[in-house]
Amino acid sequence: MFDPTAFENMKVVLEGAVYDRDFIGDILVINRDEIVNLSTMSRSYKIEMELKKPIVPISISGAIELHASLKNLSSELLDADNDDMHSGCTVNIFISFPKKLDEVNAEQLLNDLEKIWGDQRIITVTTSDTVSKKMLPVTSSIYKVSFGRLVKEEQMDDLEDMVEYLIQSIQAVKISG
Repeated sequence: MFDPTAFENMKVVLEGAVYDRDFIGDILVINRDEIVNLSTMSRSYKIEMELKKPIVPISISGAIELHASLKNLSSELLDADNDDMHSGCTVNIFISFPKKLDEVNAEQLLNDLEKIWGDQRIITVTTSDTVSKKMLPVTSSIYKVSFGRLVKEEQMDDLEDMVEYLIQSIQAVKISG
C-alpha cells in the first residue's frame, strides 16, 4: 500500500467540503474534472458549482481547481534533501458569468472580491466576446483568484473556508450583476 500524496489528500477534503454544501442545499455541483496529464506528469482537479437559489436569472458559476505538477509530486515523494518548498498544490478560484462588465462594475466587483479573499490574493478578470455566423454573439467574464504560492497539506483546513468564500463571491457577482 502507498501513502496518498498531498494532492490526493487535499482533493478528498475539498470534494467533501463542496458536497457537504451541496447536500445542505446551498449549492449545486454542476461539473467535476480530474485530469492526469501524461505529457507533463501533472494532475488537476476542478469542481464547479452554482447557487441552488439564484438571486438573479443569469447563470453564474464558481470553481475551485487544485493542480500538482511533476515538481510538486517529486519534491514530496523523493524527499530530495527535505525540499519542502515545492511540496503542495496550486489552488485557483474561478467565478464565471455571461456578462461583460463596464469599468465601474468590474472595479466594484474586484473590490468586493478583495474584501472576501484578502488583499494578498491576485485577482484578475478576463472578458471575451465570441462571434459565430451560426450562433448569437456570446459575452462572458471570468474572475480568477490566485494565491501566488503553493497551498500545503498542513493548510488543508483552509480548503473548507475557500468553499465558503467562493459561495460569498458568487453572491457578490449576483448582487453587483
